[in-house]
Amino acid sequence: MKPSFLQVYLAAFHEIEGWFSYDAALLFMAYNQLLAGHGVAGDVLEIGVHHGLSTIATATLRGPDGKLYAIDLFENLQKLNVSGSGEGNRALFEHNMRRYHPDLDFVRTIARPSSELTPGDLGASFSFCHIDGGHSRAETLHDLELCHQILLPGGMVALDDYFNPGFPGVSEGAVEFMLGHPGALRPLAIGYNKVLFQKTPAPAGLNAEFSRRFPLPDTTTVRMWDTPALLLKSPLRSLIDLNASTPKRFLPLGAAGPRVRFLPASPSLRATAGQALSLPVTITNSSRERLPAGEQVCGLSYHVLDQKGATLRHDNERTWLLTALDPGDGCSLDLKISAPKIPGKYRLELDLVWEGVMWFKDVGNPTIMVDLVVA
Repeated sequence: MKPSFLQVYLAAFHEIEGWFSYDAALLFMAYNQLLAGHGVAGDVLEIGVHHGLSTIATATLRGPDGKLYAIDLFENLQKLNVSGSGEGNRALFEHNMRRYHPDLDFVRTIARPSSELTPGDLGASFSFCHIDGGHSRAETLHDLELCHQILLPGGMVALDDYFNPGFPGVSEGAVEFMLGHPGALRPLAIGYNKVLFQKTPAPAGLNAEFSRRFPLPDTTTVRMWDTPALLLKSPLRSLIDLNASTPKRFLPLGAAGPRVRFLPASPSLRATAGQALSLPVTITNSSRERLPAGEQVCGLSYHVLDQKGATLRHDNERTWLLTALDPGDGCSLDLKISAPKIPGKYRLELDLVWEGVMWFKDVGNPTIMVDLVVA
């Protein structure tokens, strides 16, 4: 069992400098999947790549044989960075990209101000553009006009920092574009510090499709530029099985079925306050992939809950799986348990943790409860 691209990419947010959110990447991918279903897929563009954190995700949005155009001033042209919106580094950008896309033949890196570019430099076969470069009014206006011209009908453009009070030039430039090109771009979604627009004419009902496939709580419909748009308030990752999904195809939590089954030797335990216990638990690999083993790799653990199900202590001891399990195989582990120091009735939620990757519960795998009475 190997970490998926989405799980490995999640770790990049602790390793690569940038002002991009993981849920923004998932938002781009989700709408791109819907758009590809309508036959709109082509090249992709990012203005302002910095060290590549967002570009890694943008690269996954290109269509078959599509190219990625990456535009940045990088370190040698920072005197032209009039809005002070980030300082890219080409060597770091290329290094980080190769970690996730080893063959960069599809990448066209352009070290120039985006204001110097025209559609003749890029073509007109783009299905997605991400604007996160200069944040002044003039730069935003130019970038929106450029992206509008190179996008295919129905293609999307994501604009960074529209509602960020630290960069009022972004909203000024965007509104100026709207007034000069009424109806050319329609807002689709607002969330994770991005506004996602779609070039008209475009397939109808994209937001309805998104709402059906990704029923996020606290999502509301607002009006922006006299157009209904979705306002997203909850993390998109909470609905997606990151292990079973790819950037091109999201699966909801639990869609892959149980990966591991747990069978404790007893459904209940008794202990004194602070007592160390051991509970034999049989685990069975019910997935189609081998379950990895080793110290600090996969371990059986538990969460301490109260009688109403509220979590009191999430992280606890691990009992490491020392022998890899092939599909259908099982083994018994002696789960080490430390009883709470306060007497009372508790519930232990048994789960498997893939260290540094996920708790199996987080991808929809069923856990199992054991009652614990502490005297």
